[in-house]
Amino acid sequence: MEAIAREEMYQLNSWSERTAAEQQVEATSTNLAEDTRGELRPAYEIIQRQVGHLACGDLVVEPVLGEVRVVHVAEFGYDEVRHQRQLQVHWATDDGLSTAARLFPADSMVGVRVPALADRQAIRRGIDLAHYHRRDIDADTARTIAAQLQRGPGSALYAFAVSGAVSDRLYEELDEVMLRRSPTVRRWVDALAGYCLGRETEASGSPEMPGQASEPPCWLSSRTALLQMGRSPSCEQ
Repeated sequence: MEAIAREEMYQLNSWSERTAAEQQVEATSTNLAEDTRGELRPAYEIIQRQVGHLACGDLVVEPVLGEVRVVHVAEFGYDEVRHQRQLQVHWATDDGLSTAARLFPADSMVGVRVPALADRQAIRRGIDLAHYHRRDIDADTARTIAAQLQRGPGSALYAFAVSGAVSDRLYEELDEVMLRRSPTVRRWVDALAGYCLGRETEASGSPEMPGQASEPPCWLSSRTALLQMGRSPSCEQ
């Protein structure tokens, strides 16, 4: 996420000028704070990104559906009237059970939710400390990662951030997140997966070497809605 500083930022100061996307993510943060009784209040930022620069795994704040994960971007012809390339963006809804698609001019702008600096720093410290001590990340770091990766109250990552619940759907959502192929995101996903697998190991009573962190699986499989669409996990256009 360090490359975020190089992204074009679109931040408005007064309440009257704030975008609907900014209000949406603030509501998400407030909901998480209420659902966790104040234990967790993630900090988000909104950047404006051209549709032609969207990548698989980006979390777009869509006006109707809310926070959705991009799973595929495809060329969809050329608008001869407006002289613009058309792109079709496919995304998964927060419950992960359905997908939607929408046409955009390639140069149109959409709001993308990204972690705020304070949370990025906190997660990095938590992962670095766990690596130094050769153990899994702590619960607070794991929940903060989930809160940053979740895409709404219907998602398994949201449920984990609130209650620590680990489910098969959570791992599938991590697969979807990894479509982004960002080194920083991969580090976050590996750390969270290792924590969850470590908990499952403890619950099953399986032995583990002292001080050895759980090894997460490879998170580049595409066993999500993308496969149901019969498409490649690539967002190459």
